[in-house]
Amino acid sequence: MSRRFPLQPLVDLYADRVEAAERRLQALDADRRQAKEKLAQVEAYRVEYRERLQLSLAQGMNVTQVRDYQAFLNRLDEACGQQGAEVAVREAAYLEGQKDWLEQRRRKKAFDALSTRHEQSENARETRLEQRLQDDHAQTMLREAKRDEAER
Repeated sequence: MSRRFPLQPLVDLYADRVEAAERRLQALDADRRQAKEKLAQVEAYRVEYRERLQLSLAQGMNVTQVRDYQAFLNRLDEACGQQGAEVAVREAAYLEGQKDWLEQRRRKKAFDALSTRHEQSENARETRLEQRLQDDHAQTMLREAKRDEAER
């Protein structure tokens, strides 16, 4: 019977860590996508609002309305900047999560390789033991056959 791999608890631990890192990475990716979508929405609204301003200017506007449009456009520009910064933060977090996931996977593969070597070693040991038992059995049968022949 093969012996248990002594580092199996570490193999199991790193399998759990890889799974946890994968879940974190998926969540970070969802956050990153959501931030990018929000940025795209704010930018699209800013473009639309600028177009409205151009149309309104062509039709004629008073100074107060122009100032209101400009103030709102400035707020939209700030919102785009803030959301762009949020996208950058989410992107950096995603890249860190990706590095962590790759590191956990690398470690798990190392322990998996050790486990595979252990299994191969145990299989070879069992094969040698089985062969030795067969050889011993054959020797015993040969001795008994010779003894039976000598007794006749």
